[in-house]
Amino acid sequence: MKSLRITSNEDAKIYLLEEEVDDPSDTQVQVEVITSVVSPGTERAFILSMENTDKSYPRTLGYSVAGIVTKVGSNVKGFKPGDRVAGILAHRTIGNIEQHNLVHIPNGVTFEEAAFVRIGVIAMQAVRKARIELGEGVLVFGLGLIGQMAMQLAKANGALPIIGIDVVESKLELAKINGCTYTFDANMKNLEQEFKNVNNGCLPQVVIESTGFPEPIKLSLRYACNLGRVIILGSTRGNTEINFYKDIHKKGLVVIGAHISTNPAMQSYTAHWCFRDNALCFLNLLKEKRINVTSLISQKESFEKFNNIYKNVLERNDDYITSVITWKWR
Repeated sequence: MKSLRITSNEDAKIYLLEEEVDDPSDTQVQVEVITSVVSPGTERAFILSMENTDKSYPRTLGYSVAGIVTKVGSNVKGFKPGDRVAGILAHRTIGNIEQHNLVHIPNGVTFEEAAFVRIGVIAMQAVRKARIELGEGVLVFGLGLIGQMAMQLAKANGALPIIGIDVVESKLELAKINGCTYTFDANMKNLEQEFKNVNNGCLPQVVIESTGFPEPIKLSLRYACNLGRVIILGSTRGNTEINFYKDIHKKGLVVIGAHISTNPAMQSYTAHWCFRDNALCFLNLLKEKRINVTSLISQKESFEKFNNIYKNVLERNDDYITSVITWKWR
């Protein structure tokens, strides 16, 4: 069977690649993709071969889809042709997914919403690993796609207040719409005092860094209260120079890396849930209307118009959050 996927080469040229798709293995499920969601920061970094990306070509772009099961492997349990599902797969028309990286979409959740599944699971790492307590102040640094999602999940987890900072006014406004208690321009002076003013006189107990840039990591350490936790959620593309005595040791900070690759494949543990359990949690939060992903969609396009989509990704349109790609071939 033939499939089309969006990819790029070493010259950062984006194109559609036609390739053969085998039948699913014993543990795989074949899925016809209905929608997929762009992860702008990660995909931009891979297209441009930025630091901390591999150098394999053609690139695999995308990792969050929703669709319909077409075939199942001989050892697969719980999935059958026709099921509505969401999971981990590149931007493509059809492909095979390991069954532990796939979940059913609950009734009441659309394909469009469910396609955010891995975006939600990534953002969930910050909230789980921070172990946020009810009433703790949480600062989210960077309000792009992952930051907006982390902000909503921290709120759902009981953080109060939720503080968001960014340099783009439209992203600050979007965060307010989705429940952020206070927002500030990251270029404001005296931000530390502003944070104390809205958090009972102290700096935030938790800071979630989601920009993917090196410099905000230093600022995140500064903005956390003594004995606070700083969660590195964004995948940084460069080096950060830190004075460990002044920035971490003297303040008693806990710094936690929250990359999704540290999660177990099959079995969940405290603060380290597997994809399946995280994904089911995320989709049920969508079903219960505790989080909102439709407000994060800046653009909807058919896969044939991939150049329109990646124009936004590569040109760093300030107001852009993400695109939903629709898939229907033949």
